[in-house]
Amino acid sequence: MDADQALRPAAGAVTIEFEEPDRAVLCLRGDVDTGVATRFATARRRDRVVVDAIDAGAVSFISSSGLALMLMCAEASAAAGRHPVLLAASHQVERALQLAGIDGLFARPAG
Repeated sequence: MDADQALRPAAGAVTIEFEEPDRAVLCLRGDVDTGVATRFATARRRDRVVVDAIDAGAVSFISSSGLALMLMCAEASAAAGRHPVLLAASHQVERALQLAGIDGLFARPAG
């Protein structure tokens, strides 16, 4: 990484937002590359992230690390007795999930 890359802000973001005090949503936006996924995981000190939903509707690019992050959060949530749903997924996320063969692992909202 050169000095200019270190100064540039990340092109994407991964956050936890709360719709209600007890309803956590994993939100992914922009380019969710390896750096973005790693920063999110590092900030949580490898703690398991338990969520009720995942919103990836505003993702313009997702790396395999971003997919792994989604999968780890879904697995941690299921282990905690929650059943997270994929609220939204951009075309890029849908395609990446299909190519990875894991699109069927994410429940979708009823409707």
